[in-house]
Formats: sequence, structure tokens, C-alpha cells
Amino acid sequence: MTVDEIVAALSVPLLPLDEAVAGLGRDAGLVAWWGTDVPVDGPAHPTDTGHVLLDVGDATMLRNRVTRQDLYRTGVSPLRRALAGLLLDELALAPTWAAEVVLTKADEERLSAWMRARLRLASVVDPDRKLLLTPVRDAMAPGLREDGETARAARDRFTAAGGERPVRDPSVPFRRP
Repeated sequence: MTVDEIVAALSVPLLPLDEAVAGLGRDAGLVAWWGTDVPVDGPAHPTDTGHVLLDVGDATMLRNRVTRQDLYRTGVSPLRRALAGLLLDELALAPTWAAEVVLTKADEERLSAWMRARLRLASVVDPDRKLLLTPVRDAMAPGLREDGETARAARDRFTAAGGERPVRDPSVPFRRP
């Protein structure tokens, strides 16, 4: 597919998030996250009023990328870390240290509920996703582009909110908060 074809495919009318996720397969491809009532400036969706483009990412397996990263845990999703950094006060999130800065299970659930209420997803299958990611991101200009300044600042805010990294006693087994 060409960059223009992928941009068009990622800009189709948006389904409710659960329907979009249910339609994901195990193919490689690209995902576009669109949101409403999100504190991010991004390009508006061409047909879904109020939705702006947050990020475009690639996936080896689309379903796994979304369900085991972006809708799962802040520790494995740059999108979730950026959103958590932007929403620290609004959602009363309290990041803490484990092996890295993470959210407690209750905070993860609050962030997931916020995402499910406000985000939509579009995807396209393409085995050349790695080669196409940068040109598609450049063409679409997402507001929380993973390698962009806004996302980087939000992730830094999230990490800083975790405080100083504690010194871990190696004799105590590690447990996620």
C-alpha cells in the first residue's frame, strides 16, 4: 500500500473501541488512535467530529499490540504512559516504582476506563509497517506522536511523578504494586 492509501484507511469513520478491537487480527499493520476530550492538539478526524489524532503505531500482530500493550499496562505502552502523564491530576493517578514507574492496578483500571470512554481506533494490515510508520506519521502529524515533544514531555512527567527510584533490597522478592 502507499502512504496515501494507509492514511485514507486510518481515517475511515470510527467504530466504538470494543468493536474495532474485536475486528483486529493477528496480522502485521498500523494502528491510529483517535480521541475526544483529550488534552492534546492533533489533526481532526475527517468525519468523526471532536476526535483528534493522538498517535500512529505499528504492530507485529495488531490484536496483541492493542490488547496486550495499549489497553493493558503503562509499563509496556508509550501511549498509556503519555496519557497517564497528561491525566495525572484529572484521574488522581499515583505512579510508583517497581522495575520501572508503573501504576497500581486501581490506577490502571481508571486509565483504561478513561481510554475506553474517549478513544477510538483505526487499523490497516500491511506487512511493510516498519518502513511505512515514519512516512505515515509524518503525513498524519498525530498530536501525541511517540517520538514527538508533547508525548516525550508527558512521559517524563509520568516518570517524575513516581519520585526517586528506591533502592531495592535484593533479598526481598519483587512484586508488582
